Amino acid sequence: MKICRSELLLMGGMYQILAFIIAMFSSEISFAMNGVLYVLFWAAVFALSFSFVSSWGFVYKMNDNFPRLSVFLASIGWIPYFSVLYALITWGVDTMTSTADSVTLFLNNYMPVYDVFVGAVVLSLLYATYKVFIRGEELEMSCLTTM
Repeated sequence: MKICRSELLLMGGMYQILAFIIAMFSSEISFAMNGVLYVLFWAAVFALSFSFVSSWGFVYKMNDNFPRLSVFLASIGWIPYFSVLYALITWGVDTMTSTADSVTLFLNNYMPVYDVFVGAVVLSLLYATYKVFIRGEELEMSCLTTM
């Protein structure tokens, strides 16, 4: 089984941008659309990770048509994966502590993690800028298979 790192990061970046745009609207329809998008994203990640499909056409078309944009999207593609891991870790910490301690623990640890998160997003985008405009690199797909 191959690990399709570039494809997964590009798909995560596309999901993150779409979810951000949908989240700007606060209506029941946008909440439902965001939920459906979330489920579709994780289904696509599961299918791509376990090679249930030979290749994802829209991911490769995005990389072929917009190679510079693909580098930027892949640079922020780690955000959905990080948010799930962070939610699982905080849920685990919350279940191990009592209710009074968990609120204090959350408030003491939320701001440093948020600062590191914002710094990591900025550094990811700066590195993508360096890769695109200084080194002239494009995103290399690692799991491209032909039918």
